[in-house]
Amino acid sequence: MSVSKRVILVLISSIGLSRLVVGETNYFLVGPHPALIDQLHDSYVLPLSKQQDIDYARYLISRYPLGFLEGDRTFVGAWIAAGSQGINRNYLDPELTEWSWHVAEFIVFAEGVEEVLDGSPTLLENRFDWAHFGTGQWEIGFVAYTVVRELGPVPLYLSIIPEEESLQFYWSGVGTNYVYTLEGKESLASTNWLALPGASWPLRTNHWTLPLTNAPAPLYRVKADFIL
Repeated sequence: MSVSKRVILVLISSIGLSRLVVGETNYFLVGPHPALIDQLHDSYVLPLSKQQDIDYARYLISRYPLGFLEGDRTFVGAWIAAGSQGINRNYLDPELTEWSWHVAEFIVFAEGVEEVLDGSPTLLENRFDWAHFGTGQWEIGFVAYTVVRELGPVPLYLSIIPEEESLQFYWSGVGTNYVYTLEGKESLASTNWLALPGASWPLRTNHWTLPLTNAPAPLYRVKADFIL
């Protein structure tokens, strides 16, 4: 196994996204409309590559804090396929649960949909036996969901959940050909990041439990390495 490229580093949760290159895929989070955020607790990842689509997704994000207004009920129409590829997860879940499907092709931003296309990420997850779905695609248009956040071209995020005797680390993935290393350091001023004890890093997992007795530092990051 050889490492050929080091990708973006993320401290704590969501800082340090790289600059988007024209024509490059940029990822966005699709989640519940503001009026439904207390009722719906799931989301999915939308890849966009056309500049006009990226610009409109950013417009929807800018309008999101204003609430569920008459002119801002835009939802996403897309084709989905089996397999997550490590990227499509529920970012509203601290465990960053991975879905068994992913968006294969963006279709349109719309304000009307056939009832058969409606639903939610959770309902879609439970609708099929994804391990035997095959190579077909399914069209979705969840009317209660819209673009809520920009994840950037490298959607690598870290979630840390404290428990009584340990810290639970969960992180999102950036693709199937990546391995990950959890690192910590004592302060922001320090440049000395050290791999967390108890593991032979890097690993393919996106979850790690660290006993508090082994917690070396108050600051953590996850590092992704591309492998051939």
